[in-house]
Amino acid sequence: MKLTTTEHSISGITAMLTKTIMSIVVTTGVVDVLRIHPAIATPPPQQSPILVATAYTNRTLPTLRRGDRGRSVQMLQQILSDNGFLNAAGVRLGNPSGAAVDGAFGAITESAVRELQQRYNVRVTGQVNPVTWEVLDMQENPYRSPLPWKSY
Repeated sequence: MKLTTTEHSISGITAMLTKTIMSIVVTTGVVDVLRIHPAIATPPPQQSPILVATAYTNRTLPTLRRGDRGRSVQMLQQILSDNGFLNAAGVRLGNPSGAAVDGAFGAITESAVRELQQRYNVRVTGQVNPVTWEVLDMQENPYRSPLPWKSY
């Protein structure tokens, strides 16, 4: 079978490229040159995404109740406020302007938590335990406001 001029040219170019690449590998001693050089390499395979399990437990999140104060309560109140629970509770308890995110777990915050628990068929206690944190995070936290995770 006789090769045409084009087939001869392609065959010659392929042979030349192979010799050049092999010469680079032998001369430099770099075997990974084929993976690194963007002009002749294929991209490395993509890694699988890392899945992170979230543990809603007493060890990872604080249990909050009436009388508590601080940053954790403020974060809770912000999520409740962003979803209308805090202001509705404020109005329900006689404050026409709703409620403020003030970091104090009082009657308004407790009422907002009770309403959330009732809506999602969680045991109504008025306290924010791991089950309530999970409901808050999974159902009422679409913008993923931070939760007060404990660090060790």
